[in-house]
Amino acid sequence: MTSRRTVWMRVAIGAALAASAAFMASAQGPAGDGQARGGGGKGKGRGRGRGAPLYTPAPGAKDLKSVLFNWAWYMGMLRSSEERDLMMTLEYQGKGTMQVDGQPCNVSKYRTSITYQNSGERIQITGTRPNGQSCSSIENLSGAYAWNDDIPGAELVAGKGKATPMPATVEERMIRLWAGPQGAFKAAMAGTSDPPEMAPRPQSVPADVMKAGKTSVAWEGNTPVVTFPIPGVPTAIATATLNDKFMAERVVVKNGANTYEFDYSDYRDWNNPLNPAEAFYAGRMTEKKNGAVERDITTTVTETGQMYVVVPVPASVRAAIKPTNQPDNWTLNASTPFAPVTLASATGETPRLADGHPDMTGNWRGTQGPIGGGGNRRCGPTQVKGGGINPEIGCKDPMDNFWVDYEMISPSRFGLTGSADLKPSHPTYKPEFWDKIQESDQWTNKEDPIMTCQPMGMPREGTPARIMQTASDIVFFYTTSDYGGGNIEFRDIPTDNRPRPNTVEAYYMGLSIGKWEGDTLVIDSTNFVDTTWFGRGGLFHSAEMHITEKLTRKGDEILYQETIEDPDLVEPWVMPDKILRLGAAAPQLIHERAYCEVYEQGNISTQLRH
Repeated sequence: MTSRRTVWMRVAIGAALAASAAFMASAQGPAGDGQARGGGGKGKGRGRGRGAPLYTPAPGAKDLKSVLFNWAWYMGMLRSSEERDLMMTLEYQGKGTMQVDGQPCNVSKYRTSITYQNSGERIQITGTRPNGQSCSSIENLSGAYAWNDDIPGAELVAGKGKATPMPATVEERMIRLWAGPQGAFKAAMAGTSDPPEMAPRPQSVPADVMKAGKTSVAWEGNTPVVTFPIPGVPTAIATATLNDKFMAERVVVKNGANTYEFDYSDYRDWNNPLNPAEAFYAGRMTEKKNGAVERDITTTVTETGQMYVVVPVPASVRAAIKPTNQPDNWTLNASTPFAPVTLASATGETPRLADGHPDMTGNWRGTQGPIGGGGNRRCGPTQVKGGGINPEIGCKDPMDNFWVDYEMISPSRFGLTGSADLKPSHPTYKPEFWDKIQESDQWTNKEDPIMTCQPMGMPREGTPARIMQTASDIVFFYTTSDYGGGNIEFRDIPTDNRPRPNTVEAYYMGLSIGKWEGDTLVIDSTNFVDTTWFGRGGLFHSAEMHITEKLTRKGDEILYQETIEDPDLVEPWVMPDKILRLGAAAPQLIHERAYCEVYEQGNISTQLRH
């Protein structure tokens, strides 16, 4: 592969968004036979119990666990060394015919933007009727809200566009989302647990059963048929018929008097050849309602690797629709539902300086989440051994998959911000920037500033690893890298009520001024350079970015709160609260970052989004 690279490190899904706290995790050795055989440490594999066997269904197994695992495995949905379903967002484009307002429409462009995390989908339809009239439209679904736009993101910016509430279409649009090629598997997995997991591992389903929760499997000869409920539509039941590669060829959903039929064929990796992801999507999709064809779409291109997709609900739509049902409350771990972050677990006395303010001095570590694993996934059943994503890489051992998996594991793309509750969070940009973000992300190996060894800046650095405090200032040191960035970064923040300097100079870490509000240190930062990103994913910011941080220490914990304001955002990005815990070891020595080199610059030939 020809691309620009920096010094590489392994990363965990549970790392912080802004910090993207990379850590070393040894790669697993060849596991094409379904066994983990040690790793980069020569037999010292991690993440599954030191080389423990990977789950592999027995040949011909017909229980629900085997069927669900094979379904996601063959589709290329299971990612990272933990083999979780990490496909959270995707972009799809196609063309064909459909019914719009009960009339036929020849569709020249059918673009779907999906976020499974938020039960959201935006379908942009460009087409003409047989008489030459336009039949273009924009259909939106977000949770229990449905509406149409005249321009993408109508009304999110005052005076731009018109959003029309479509409450009667909520259930139909929800069915379309969760009966899709990837959505059907996700819905089936959601039916196995309560609350449903956002990034499930099908190997966690009980073994040797034909039903778990509300999801079941039956066999019609050699064909598995999976039955499951549609999330957010209590009366809708789906049945998915899988083909010999465990891919859904037909999904039938019954909801009251209506029957919806979805037929899928020609599965393959439809991504741009510059960024193959080996995630399979249907090349032909036909949708019927009560026997009549509603949509017949042929795929042209997909982008299945965690693209930036948000579907914010306009205020007028929220006011017009009173939802009777809500989609499921997803969690990242069925045993650890989302919960408010508090300092309830803090122990010990809170140390204070002579002036009475809490002393933040110490080594601090953020919260790691329940999802871990690196990119060293074993080769999947549909991958080409020895060929893989790139002739120079292939799929000869699990480390090869790192090159495609990181774009799905990347915390900022996934939406993990290092919060203790791990509730996904993304900045909401103005609609005019949505395509720009996706394009920048598609060229991450060219556009991401850390690919040229620039400092990560704020807020990408995340939370400090070490703090030193005096009566007049406080110093933060950072140790994260996100596979790149410049040298060690630190901030010296005055806390003695001095005025903000009157300067137009810009800084990677901003110009910060601190003040005390009771026992909470409030840090106000401006004067940022506009060349850094919030994180991977094309998440840029402007030079007018304004960050407010609040740190409250109680005993051995710090509650860290952060709000980002930027004129390119629809609204302030209030990041989920984080808890920092005091390290018990001796004071941590913060070293300069490892050597970072830029090479092959200007000779980028792929869009592999490291």
